[in-house]
This record gives sequence, C-alpha cells and structure tokens, in this order.
Amino acid sequence: AMQLRGKLPFIQCGTLDRAVEAAHREAKQGAVVLLSPACASWDQYPNFEARGDHFRKLVHALGGKGAA
Repeated sequence: AMQLRGKLPFIQCGTLDRAVEAAHREAKQGAVVLLSPACASWDQYPNFEARGDHFRKLVHALGGKGAA
C-alpha cells in the first residue's frame, strides 16, 4: 500500500469477503475484477487454492452473468 499511495487509487479491505464486496460496489457495469493479492494470506487460508475457491464462491454468490 505504501508503494501505491498517491500513484493509483486502492482500497485496503483486510479480508477477501470485504474485498469482493468493495469490488462489486465500486466496479462499473461490464468491468472485470481480477483477484491479485499483494501478499500471501497464510493467516486466512492454508494455500492459494483454498483462497481461489473462496473467491469463486463469493463471486458466484453475487449472481449475474460471467461470475468467475
């Protein structure tokens, strides 16, 4: 975040649930949201597969076309 500050807008969310909610709220219709974590999330997931599965589940729960 310190490297990006002032260079481009970003939102620090803390959890994947909040990040997906924020992306859904902020994205314009037709936008693509890419999961691209800036660091490992060992405190929340055992591995990147589990994190990806959770991301997919959250996106599918939003409904709509093209979800994950």
